[in-house]
Formats: sequence, C-alpha cells, structure tokens
Amino acid sequence: MIIILMYICICNAITEKTVIEAVNNGASTLGDLQAELGVASCCGCCAQTASEYLPQGSAATSAVKQEYVSECHGRKAVVSTVLWPA
Repeated sequence: MIIILMYICICNAITEKTVIEAVNNGASTLGDLQAELGVASCCGCCAQTASEYLPQGSAATSAVKQEYVSECHGRKAVVSTVLWPA
C-alpha cells in the first residue's frame, strides 16, 4: 500500500489528514488550527490553504481548484490543489 501525505504546513510538518482531524474535532477558525496544530504560525504561506478546510471555507460545499503563485522565502512556485468536501 502506498500512502501519500499532502503537507499543508511545511514549516511545522502538518498534513492534510491532521488538519481534517482537527476540523472534525471542532476547530472552526484559523486561530483554532494555529493554537492546536501550529499551522500558519511560522511563515504563514499555508494560512489560505488551511482555511479552506474550515467549515466556512469554500471547500465545505463543493470541490475547489486553486492555482496561485506562492512566493515564500524568496522562492516562487505554482501551486495547484483540488479540495473536496469531507
């Protein structure tokens, strides 16, 4: 079996699975995720992606394709993600 981990926060090694579990256990704001997991507490580049998993995030009702240029630490990368509701 192959297990692929989608990292939401590279700085703190926080995976998509961890964020989903936190939301399912009651996290409802980015502040909750920051306090519980440490997401978006270092460079902040993951804040938008992490917010998509929250109940009011656009991923809560439909699949969302995101494409944007991330500019963290002087590096540029095109990020493309499809988010599906849990």
